Amino acid sequence: MLGALYVAAILVMRRRPVLFTDELDHYSQIALFLRGDFRVLTYYLTTIPGYHAAVAAILWLCGATSLDAARLANAGFGLAAAAGFHALRRQLWPGTETLATAQFLVLPILVPLFFIVYTDVLALALVVWAAWATWTQRRWLSALLLSALICVRQNEVVWAGFLAMLAVWPAWTAGRWHAWRTILARGLPYLVPVAGFLAFWRWNGSISLSPRQSALHPDLSLHAGNLFFAVFVAGALLPLHVVAGLREFGAALRRQPWLLAVPILIFTAFWYGFHVDNPYNTVSPGYYVRNGLLLAADADPAVRMAGGAGVAIAACGLAFTRLRPAWAAWLYPFAVVFLAASWLIEQRYLLVPLVLWLAFRQQRRRAIEWATLALWLVLAVWVFLGVANGRFFL
Repeated sequence: MLGALYVAAILVMRRRPVLFTDELDHYSQIALFLRGDFRVLTYYLTTIPGYHAAVAAILWLCGATSLDAARLANAGFGLAAAAGFHALRRQLWPGTETLATAQFLVLPILVPLFFIVYTDVLALALVVWAAWATWTQRRWLSALLLSALICVRQNEVVWAGFLAMLAVWPAWTAGRWHAWRTILARGLPYLVPVAGFLAFWRWNGSISLSPRQSALHPDLSLHAGNLFFAVFVAGALLPLHVVAGLREFGAALRRQPWLLAVPILIFTAFWYGFHVDNPYNTVSPGYYVRNGLLLAADADPAVRMAGGAGVAIAACGLAFTRLRPAWAAWLYPFAVVFLAASWLIEQRYLLVPLVLWLAFRQQRRRAIEWATLALWLVLAVWVFLGVANGRFFL
């Protein structure tokens, strides 16, 4: 059924020749490469054009040049990402990979990106396959995939650090400094993508490829907006998991009453720390659903209160989710760094940490997981049709 829907979505997008938002810049760069013009549109592009070169190469091999063909190539990257997620989940939680991958395919904030010319899906595919390679001890393959990732979305170099910790932590806990040779051998491959990123940063002068865009995508600044937004979106997508987790939080609260301070502190941090001040987050709030919600939470005290309560409830409800292996909990600090480094509040930045969390997490009861699949399928169809018909964009 999901395969049929995937093909149907591709056919729907063939009848939508209009370019969606950043597709204009991405497809323009691909078209330049297809014509043999290797200039880079550094005025507009913030990412290294590895994605654009990959799509252009695929289209050149197929003798195609159209926007439809570029979107089809991107849909192929989506299937590669699904395959990587399936392979990783099968290693971590055998027997759950089919249902988990079905959920991945209908993740509402991801679905529209499968079928338009955006860099995020290829980057996601590279990350999940790199995670699989790390878990199966193919560390140099993981480093190669992460190096390719830097050429697609260079700010995602953060995940090289997470996968390095995933590789070295068992040796560290077993032998501490006495295991330094093992730690070095396991961690060395992950220095390759980091070194490539640092070399690009020094050469370019900013993490953003476009110097003109770097003011809106600063290199070294921390912002709380994406952290709050990520927790809120995760809670909104997983309401049954939040409810189940709140029971566990309640049980822990009875044993340790001081835990009551946690939701109060989270709500207070949201109330005083949530701000929407990136100019891109103020554009067309009637069309960009994200911007409309963010501006409402920033300006309306009632919406702000509801948002803070939603973030606090979601955080407490999802905090008890078990991850395998246990040291996959390193995902949380790396996700915090990755999300806090972005001034622009975007649900696309949530994709990698959320998908990795979905891969490493223990599922709840099958009834909850099947109900979540059904909910996401309905939301995914609604979101996709809304985007495809030009009514709104996430």
